Amino acid sequence: GTLRTGGSDPTFAYSEIRPYEVNVTQFVDRNIANLTAVPYYACIQNMALKAMRRQVAKLIVNGDGQGSPDMYGIKNAKNKQGNNIFATLHVSSIDENIMDDLYYEYGSDEACGENAYLYLHKKDLKAMGKLRNGDKQKIFKMNRITANEGVIDDSGSTTPYGIMRDLTPLSESVAGGADIQTMLYGDPTNYLLGLFGGYTIRVDESYKAGERLTTILGDLMVGGNLVVDKGFVV
Repeated sequence: GTLRTGGSDPTFAYSEIRPYEVNVTQFVDRNIANLTAVPYYACIQNMALKAMRRQVAKLIVNGDGQGSPDMYGIKNAKNKQGNNIFATLHVSSIDENIMDDLYYEYGSDEACGENAYLYLHKKDLKAMGKLRNGDKQKIFKMNRITANEGVIDDSGSTTPYGIMRDLTPLSESVAGGADIQTMLYGDPTNYLLGLFGGYTIRVDESYKAGERLTTILGDLMVGGNLVVDKGFVV
């Protein structure tokens, strides 16, 4: 017979994903077409594609560097209200607790996050691999899968990792400096990469015709942002 207490209305904060242009330009001597029957153009086009993919990977981490970004990276992901979408963890050094600190910082107040990957610089991975306990045994075991991917084994608890050269090593970051964000820990599917069209790579023989150069042009319109609140720990 009494009026039920009303609940609070949900609030929504939107992630904006806008197009940002990525491009690469390469010049090659047109006379390579007169050499032996080796697919030079195919090789150069493949190099252009790899360069664009590396550039997109850098953007996913750091964003486009503009004051008002068109493409947000994990390290500067914000919603339309201007609030950070990522969570933060402050550490001063890499020690035996680093994986536990990341694990428990990621996720909601009632659960630990799932499907998390650790993205870090190669120097930080090396520092983790050199940690030893009192018996000179490794605290973290690195099980490689590919050249830049693997699994960190922390006494039976495993976490996939990926090496990213565009992250700042913790040993080279300075408190209060311009770039103190080092490792990224979270579910990669929490970041939405928008492709506004496909990769295009074309050959132009007119732009540098006087220099007898052929131009390789690669273009892509891409955007991205975190789409899950606290979807990564930085």
